Amino acid sequence: MTDSASPSSANADVKAARCPRCARRFDCGRGAAPFDCWCKALPALPANRVDPHGRCLCPECLAASVAEATAPRPHTPG
Repeated sequence: MTDSASPSSANADVKAARCPRCARRFDCGRGAAPFDCWCKALPALPANRVDPHGRCLCPECLAASVAEATAPRPHTPG
């Protein structure tokens, strides 16, 4: 068994995933123990923007979603 295939390897639980928005492949650490995914470095999306049954987005799509969710909304006179 090579070191990269070893269950004790640091990346053993990092899985290749496919973004549901753009279909790009990316490494997801969601199943890693302890949880060690790149997405922890980004601000959290508002709860109303998260699909609890959805799949993880790639770094680019998640960053775009965070930017969209946190962008100031233009004031509409009313």
